[in-house]
Parts: sequence; structure tokens; C-alpha cells
Amino acid sequence: MTGPRLSPLDCTCFRVRRAARRVTQIYSHHLAPTGLKISQFSLLGHVLGQGPVTIGRLSELTATDRTTLTRNLAPLLKQGLVERADSGDRRRHELVATPDGRALFKRALPLWAAAEQEVRTAMGPRLTADLHGAIDRSMERLAAL
Repeated sequence: MTGPRLSPLDCTCFRVRRAARRVTQIYSHHLAPTGLKISQFSLLGHVLGQGPVTIGRLSELTATDRTTLTRNLAPLLKQGLVERADSGDRRRHELVATPDGRALFKRALPLWAAAEQEVRTAMGPRLTADLHGAIDRSMERLAAL
């Protein structure tokens, strides 16, 4: 028995990425004065919220492979917004936000909030809640793969 005929035009990955690109553009526009990309803002926020945090743990939290995560962290480390801290175990380093990183995040937070509000307003409360629920349920199911 065969399933429904699939077309690349109906690709789930393309649809998710297309929506993500549009949402990213909105956040990028709002965060532009800080010089942070939304991915960097998110990583900085996770480091602040979890810190000190290992790359392995940050990888789990963000559902990002370690290679991509390391590449995305590079600008934050280079700009002195995040630094590696000694964890007491020479094989493992932890990441912490620097005072400059904390200050920039604090400055970026209201800009992020404006972007978040713009997206939520455009979608409306019902679609926003439905989208968040669908994403959360999707992540639960896809995590098992």
C-alpha cells in the first residue's frame, strides 16, 4: 500500500524554514541597533539564564549540534560578551556572560520584546498559541527520532 503522493512543494522542512526566515527578519530588524542576530541574542540569554553552562548542555537546550553551536558562539566570544570559565575539570569548560554581555543583553531585551509583540500582533493570540503548541508537540515527537 502506498501513501499519498508527495510533492517537494509540500515539503514540511521548506515551510518551517520559510516561516522561520520571515520571523527572523522581523527580530533582526528590531535587534539591529545592538549588532546582535536573534541567534546570538538567544544564546546570550541561555548563557545568562543557565550560566555557567557547558557547551554540551547549551547544545541540548537549543537543540543545536555542537559544531553549529561552537560556530554561533564564536562572535560572542570574540566580542567579549561570553567567555570560557574554568569548571575545575580540565576536560570541560563552562561559558559565562561577561559584564559587557549582560549589559548588551539588558539593552537588547526591550528590542526583542518589541519584535515578539510585532509577531504576536500579526498572528493574533489564537494563532500564536496554536503555533507554540504545535511546535512544542512537534519537538516532543521529533526528539524521539
